Amino acid sequence: TKYSSELKVQIASDYLYGRDSYNGLSQKYNIAASIIRTWVKAAELNGLESLKVKRTKREYSVDFKLDVVSYYLKSDVGRNLVAAKFNISPSQVYSWTKKFQRGGPDALLPVKKGRPAKMPKKTEKAKRNKQIGTLTDKQKYEAKILEKDARIKELELELIIAKKVAARYPRYPIDKRHR
Repeated sequence: TKYSSELKVQIASDYLYGRDSYNGLSQKYNIAASIIRTWVKAAELNGLESLKVKRTKREYSVDFKLDVVSYYLKSDVGRNLVAAKFNISPSQVYSWTKKFQRGGPDALLPVKKGRPAKMPKKTEKAKRNKQIGTLTDKQKYEAKILEKDARIKELELELIIAKKVAARYPRYPIDKRHR
């Protein structure tokens, strides 16, 4: 990572204990104020421990991914705040949202890593791996609701834009024509 855990904790604690402002810390450490704001928000929501660099790879369930995506799509807060709320990386929020928008809930399923075997083995482990790749009825239902909510939000935005354009540029009456 670009910044050490100790530096992140030091900067966030300086702000939280009122020792300095965002702009002061930005100038002092030569770091963008938006990055400092993200660290402080993460520390407020999840404690200073959340700023420590995680060295282990974490695997997330499909339900957790759907929760993150639904919260991001339904709320009007940015990726950074959603990431701080769920204690994950903002790039992870972006990645899951894009996958969901392109491929639906099936795109959030765990992907089997590695090169496929030439001759598949018929063992209990293979059967379990096959079961991992399917969504439950509840997950399918939640995903369908998410897709519909996203579509509704998209249509509402289009309607707002159309109203603003119509107010700004009123149309000519239909019976009068340009010559």
